Amino acid sequence: MKGEIPPIGVLQGRLTPSRGRGIQFFPDDNWEEEFGDAKKIGLSAIELLIRPKGLREHPLMTPEGRASLGKLTKSTGVTIPSVHAYYLPENQYATDLLNIVHATKEIGAKVVLISFFHEKKLSLTPDATWERAHKLLAPGAEAAKDAGVQFGIEAELPAQTLTEFIGQALAPEAFGVYYDLGNQFACGFPVAEEIRLLGERIVGIHVKDRLQNTDPTVESKSVPLGGGCADFKSAFAALKEIGYSNPLIIQGARGEDGDELERNKKYREFTEKIAKEIWQN
Repeated sequence: MKGEIPPIGVLQGRLTPSRGRGIQFFPDDNWEEEFGDAKKIGLSAIELLIRPKGLREHPLMTPEGRASLGKLTKSTGVTIPSVHAYYLPENQYATDLLNIVHATKEIGAKVVLISFFHEKKLSLTPDATWERAHKLLAPGAEAAKDAGVQFGIEAELPAQTLTEFIGQALAPEAFGVYYDLGNQFACGFPVAEEIRLLGERIVGIHVKDRLQNTDPTVESKSVPLGGGCADFKSAFAALKEIGYSNPLIIQGARGEDGDELERNKKYREFTEKIAKEIWQN
């Protein structure tokens, strides 16, 4: 059955030169310009990126910043569907996450991504790391449930483990899975099968490509879309089957400083071409 493809967006910071700041950072020098740049290259959404450092000064977390975000989305038509957050096993995190939820609701975004990616702070089976995480997530989850916001858990774990983790949460209805295609393919998971298993629990998708992991102690390299082990056609076909309609957020590998717009335009075209093949046929 033919249908519209999901909106295609980009993670905040990817349209700004790195200049030694690494792959992922909040572009505090020109964050507002990214909205116009996104529109220029045909992207319709930006996922806000927040980190513990500088959290309180982030535009999302100040009244003036949220007002600016509202003006930018209105003037460019580029939406903010989600906030890319983080997880820290520290007491202060519970309060910070609660504030992030309230701010997310205020700007009209619907998903807060909780990343357990680099932190590696969740084990494969229920243990003290699960208990600690659920305790810290609980206040924010209760607020998210009331605010119509969902947490999207991102972790290099099997779908069944993610489902079990969510099921043990205090407010499981506030939780979903934020599925990173590149990470999960690189880890060797049966991605299409997992997407079908997770179904409507999937609240967000990162379009990324990586080389296959060959050493469990070393993270494989992120590469340009189409250059790694990700089978986007099978993943998109599964997403279509489960009725996924939230944005596809590009998190592609970086190149040389200065090529951000051209590179992400190519990533958008790559993603859009496959999405059209799947959703419109």
